[in-house]
Amino acid sequence: MRHAIAALLALSLAPSVAAAGPLTAGINLGLSHSELDAEQGVEPGRTVGLFGRLAFNQRVAGQIEVARLQTEDEYSETSIRSATMSLVVDLGRKGHLVPTLVAGIGMDWASNEYGGSSEAHHIEGGLGLEYRAAGGLVLGIDVRMGGRSLHQDDDIAYPADVRGGVAYIVPSQLQEGEYRSAQIKLGVRF
Repeated sequence: MRHAIAALLALSLAPSVAAAGPLTAGINLGLSHSELDAEQGVEPGRTVGLFGRLAFNQRVAGQIEVARLQTEDEYSETSIRSATMSLVVDLGRKGHLVPTLVAGIGMDWASNEYGGSSEAHHIEGGLGLEYRAAGGLVLGIDVRMGGRSLHQDDDIAYPADVRGGVAYIVPSQLQEGEYRSAQIKLGVRF
């Protein structure tokens, strides 16, 4: 991950022969929290991902994102992979700062340390702000709200040793319902 960040910084700081083109590629880091996890006192999960964007015109672009989210509660850890297709609309421009509107739809796949798995789809939308340098560097932040619906869920209780006794737990998993996320991104336009 550190090598990817260093490569993006090196590319963005290199002198540009031509103006930045319609393609943008980069990484994002953030947090995601489902409404059900918040009610149960579970901390937000950390996300790391990659994105690619193609500008259709000066204001509208299509974006593909792949991300990995780690969640954990008191007894288990779940790994969630996500793929999202989004439209990114530039709401205006003041110099290099560009406010954006993002709307997307995608799929989620989760697995836990006990072998359970879940599949879901999601719809999300949000607002962002990006700094777009003339040489191609893109720095941004966005916040999103979304809803997730489960397709398949292996909702199985597993035995666990809890304070000297045996209890059955259901590991942390992909949660149906609303969620919120925030992320920062670093990219290069070329």
